Amino acid sequence: MRWPEQAVEVEAYRRRRMPRLLVVAPGARPPASIDPLEDWVRAPVDEKDIQARWETLRARSVPRDPVIDSQGVLHYAGRRLPLAAGEADLVRVFLDSYRSVVGREELAAQMWPDGASGRRNALDVRILRTRRRLAPLGLVIKTVWRKGYLLDSDTRGEMA
Repeated sequence: MRWPEQAVEVEAYRRRRMPRLLVVAPGARPPASIDPLEDWVRAPVDEKDIQARWETLRARSVPRDPVIDSQGVLHYAGRRLPLAAGEADLVRVFLDSYRSVVGREELAAQMWPDGASGRRNALDVRILRTRRRLAPLGLVIKTVWRKGYLLDSDTRGEMA
């Protein structure tokens, strides 16, 4: 993107959290940004330099920890997994405490705030199904005996 000529477009990309490589016009003041998704070079610039900077920005844009978007799509390791509403609710609770133990009571309270669950089996079934769905991304829901569960990456490196 050309800076400052395309400043409006740059701002739109910033809001959408998209990577941006700005080519700053000779004599123009470069933008002051510490955003890891933004970098700049001064024109004229060699195409190889642009390519190297762009590859770095793209690598930075891949989330290191799993994130779930407003549409219920889980993003991790450069992959995406659309989740059903119940799965998304469960995963959101785990992401709030990523790599930390979440107790069964807390999970049930978050999943069924009105206490409608009433069945212990409902949480077990939801966890089992979500485990199976997350496995292809390299994410696992681990059981922590007598404490609860935690969401973690599959450290064995077994990605389907």
